[in-house]
Amino acid sequence: MVSTLTGVLLLVAHLVAVRASAQGLQPEAELEGFAELRAHASVGAEGEPFFFIERLRPTVDARWGDRLAASATVEAALRQGRDTGDELRRTLQTSDLGPLLDAAGCTWPTDDNRALHVSQAADYLWVDRLYVDAYLPGVDLRAGRQALNWGSAVLVNPTDPFPQVLLLEPWRPRAGVNAVRASVPIADDHRLQLVAGADDALRRPRLAARATANVLQTDVSAVGAWRAESDELLLGADLKGTLGVGWWVEGAHHLRDTGGYTDVAVGLDYSFPVLQSLLVQAQYYRTGAEASAAGAAGLTGAVEGPSCGCDGASPFGDPGAPDPFAPVFTGRDYLLAMVAAGITPTVSASALMLQNLGDGSALVVPSLSWAPRGWLELSATAQIPVRTWGDGGELAPGDDQLVQEITVNPAAPPLTLDLSGLAPDATLIAWTRLSF
Repeated sequence: MVSTLTGVLLLVAHLVAVRASAQGLQPEAELEGFAELRAHASVGAEGEPFFFIERLRPTVDARWGDRLAASATVEAALRQGRDTGDELRRTLQTSDLGPLLDAAGCTWPTDDNRALHVSQAADYLWVDRLYVDAYLPGVDLRAGRQALNWGSAVLVNPTDPFPQVLLLEPWRPRAGVNAVRASVPIADDHRLQLVAGADDALRRPRLAARATANVLQTDVSAVGAWRAESDELLLGADLKGTLGVGWWVEGAHHLRDTGGYTDVAVGLDYSFPVLQSLLVQAQYYRTGAEASAAGAAGLTGAVEGPSCGCDGASPFGDPGAPDPFAPVFTGRDYLLAMVAAGITPTVSASALMLQNLGDGSALVVPSLSWAPRGWLELSATAQIPVRTWGDGGELAPGDDQLVQEITVNPAAPPLTLDLSGLAPDATLIAWTRLSF
């Protein structure tokens, strides 16, 4: 279905170009993008410690006069080395549960090309952006696969109808979503945005609206959205201004059949006139969503388990269709602190800490970047789980979370499942990006 959608959007772009040519408008095209090589090292984890990713992401922008434009971004990526699914399989098969999985005839999913972890073209090549812009009197329209991000908070945006948390992937652009967006300026400082979209299968609609007014140098926004995937109505407000320091308050209430909950983010930032730049940010985030195992998948990505028996059932149960809007975190209260400094015109550094205020676990992410040329950037970062207090939790699991005793037969001793080898003490990442 994604291929069909891409074909439809390509047809629309072609019709726009034909129409523009018929009106005597000659396109102005520009090619830009980047190539990237990234290396990851899992320190303290068992199994293969390294994996590598090569990415190529070109973008073609075209304009026909002042009224029409189009853009297409293709991404190609190959990956080698450590695979979370393979490491989970090794851990389970060498544990006390291994003989039980073998006796149940369990088989694990494998890639056709195990060295590159691919089975089909969509595993290494996809269209991430493909949209057409029309600048009309009184309204700007964008139709196609595009990036959408609403909200003023850092890392998490309660009012964003299409949320993504890129804490562990700072190099990753936001994924495109299928939508038609209308942006209507009102007077000089106000704006109305309307969005109608759908999932990649074009079966579940998404509707959203955001009205923004500037009052006393403060942006005040009201947001409403409905997402069919979760059958959820979202109502929120977002305020951002400055009173000597920058500040924001962003909150939303989620209405579902299973019950509602509220997310709120409150933060401050301040820029100091030292070095090239120095920015300090702090934010408190509170979510009323029920804690669930979905949080870990939201941060690290889901892993497909084995199929067992004649019916191919999974011993981990049927997870059902994933909810793309499920809460990312499993806790309730979080504190985020970040310092970002421009040390020289070519060197910058930052440090971020996300603290779970409930279980005492935290994640520290220091980064360093060097751009010796306008087209070349070299960066390094680390993701370090720490326990500020307590015995571990969501962001830095302890032995209670990683070592489990499972009772299969009440008459026999429990079986031990030790997942500590899957949790690295730190993840080190280095990458170089060449822009063109």
